[in-house]
Amino acid sequence: MANVFVPLNRFQSVVVTLTGEQDEIYTTPAGVSTIVLSAQITNNNAVNNVPVTIFVDSNAELPVPNFEEFEVTSSFESASALLTLNRQFIRKETAAYVQFLNNLSETPFSFTSSRFETIALETNDAVAFDIKNVKTIRTTKVAKGFYTKNGVLDILTSEYSSSIFALQYVNTLAQQIIKNESVTGSVDVDRLYQNSVTQSFDATYTTTGSLLSGSFYLIDKLINVIIDTIQTPNLVAQDPVQLVTNVVIPPGDSLSPVVSGKLVLEQGYGFVVSGSTELSVILSVLESANE
Repeated sequence: MANVFVPLNRFQSVVVTLTGEQDEIYTTPAGVSTIVLSAQITNNNAVNNVPVTIFVDSNAELPVPNFEEFEVTSSFESASALLTLNRQFIRKETAAYVQFLNNLSETPFSFTSSRFETIALETNDAVAFDIKNVKTIRTTKVAKGFYTKNGVLDILTSEYSSSIFALQYVNTLAQQIIKNESVTGSVDVDRLYQNSVTQSFDATYTTTGSLLSGSFYLIDKLINVIIDTIQTPNLVAQDPVQLVTNVVIPPGDSLSPVVSGKLVLEQGYGFVVSGSTELSVILSVLESANE
């Protein structure tokens, strides 16, 4: 497919009369960033004041982690302490595990350990915080962190499967670590993939019964929320940002709410005006091709 040609700089004017709904006057094309030079909204009614509201809409759908199947109702401090004690072990072991799998692949990618160390460390720290503090806030942050601010998945295609493997392995390690037992004692881990950091134990944090089973359940659920957010995201439209709210324009008068060059719209962003059919809009913009 041929690339779409976008001029380096292009001035454009948009002249419309509102429909009485929320009208998207202008949408920034793909491959472009737009500087709004001016926006003039005129009240064509000779008698009545007319209000106007102006939005910037990203037109993006953002992932919202789904915790509907469960809720965090109890604190599991011992499990959290053991995860925190072993955060560097989980970090190094997870990255080494992913590297091992990558080396076995028929089409290995250019492996960078730090990427998967970060996934492991941030996931472990988020879960450790949330199960101690009866929250989901840190898990939510990690799940959303796999996306750009505009809701685009920010994982290289070549690393997609390995990112999932990393999260699953963090879960596997965590389930054994919170028992205060060697991870290689689990049927799911038959060996370690690095020896630079060893697993730590502390009998002070040994738990049994419902505290242990509750920890297993919650850790598994939280990490799977992150995985599900990547694989089957629950996307919700991002709310528009209001620039001007119900500002009244006198009869026959105009409003120019944008100071030249002070508003920049990224690709896909829309300039939205809401008001009556008695309002007309003149929008002047400068489009510049993204590098």
